[in-house]
Amino acid sequence: MKALTITISRQYGSGGRAIAEQLSKDLNIPCYDNEVISKAAQESDIGAWEFSMAENMRFSEFIYALSDITPHCESQPLTYGERIFEAQSTALRKLADRGPAIFLGRCGNYVLRDRPNCVHLFICGSPEVRARRAVEVYGLKESEAAREVRRMDKLRAAYYATNTGCRWGYGETYDLIINTDKIGVEGAVRLIKNYMILQG
Repeated sequence: MKALTITISRQYGSGGRAIAEQLSKDLNIPCYDNEVISKAAQESDIGAWEFSMAENMRFSEFIYALSDITPHCESQPLTYGERIFEAQSTALRKLADRGPAIFLGRCGNYVLRDRPNCVHLFICGSPEVRARRAVEVYGLKESEAAREVRRMDKLRAAYYATNTGCRWGYGETYDLIINTDKIGVEGAVRLIKNYMILQG
């Protein structure tokens, strides 16, 4: 199996984080998530608290911050959201330069789209199954889980579309899309490793 860099985008509650962590152990390569944020904050003039705040905004606040209302043109400085995305992307590329790794979220498939030996994955599932996983894994109340699934999916889709101009979760930007409803985390991990073997 060739040593590869893997990017994983995932719907909330699909098991994407657990898949990334298991692949990291099985392949003995690092997995980066919050580390990307920390590194970006250290190497830019944007504080770590600003990154955290941006990720926890309500949908309407998030879109407002990304757009800054004013249309973008070359003479204007980067918006607040653009500065955060650029800092994260720069940090992600530097981490990828170190060697094979797994990147969870952060539009990794877009940021590393031109790099060779990358596998780009999207992990998904039905809203019902993902809501049950959110209750079991994240400890959400059953009455809140379905709403949280919708909320997080909307945030991630908006972040991806705003920063990449592409549609989140659509096949043209991923090598493999996996629905975990029936095969679960372990099945998805096996499927990914088999796919990588086929890639040579």
